[in-house]
Amino acid sequence: CETFFIGKLMAVNQKAIKKLVELEFQCPCNPKWNGLFSSAFFIIPAIMAFILMLIIQGRRCDESSRLITQGYRRYESSRLIIQGCRWDEWFKKTVSSSVPAIVWLISLFLDGQYFACAMTDWEGRFVLVDKAAPQKWCKPISEGNFTTQELMLRSQEWIFKSQVS
Repeated sequence: CETFFIGKLMAVNQKAIKKLVELEFQCPCNPKWNGLFSSAFFIIPAIMAFILMLIIQGRRCDESSRLITQGYRRYESSRLIIQGCRWDEWFKKTVSSSVPAIVWLISLFLDGQYFACAMTDWEGRFVLVDKAAPQKWCKPISEGNFTTQELMLRSQEWIFKSQVS
């Protein structure tokens, strides 16, 4: 029950963080940096949320599984003991600690602009589309093999793919 409450608290915090990040996210619109920049938005907060949850949950073990010699791996009664906790308790803690990270990744994919930024392979400016629902994309500086309209459609397709995958 306590783990569920902590997970809910983390989900609420993630929504608040996402609102703050959303205000400041600016795709560099540079093919060399788009993937790296967007990947950082996916990976760094997810890892931080996972580690934070492990820290919060990691210190608590069921009293029946505590060992006098904590911190050592060994077999006792055919059960693997890791830092004073049975392996099944650590497995549950690891799975429940991954929930906030998974929620973070899902929210970024549902947004779509982070994935679209990562996929953009042309130089441009990150602008708001006036004709559609509020949506940002990398408007090309100059037309190459594709027209601006074709690139906008590609961008919208990536946002759609991100949201349905």
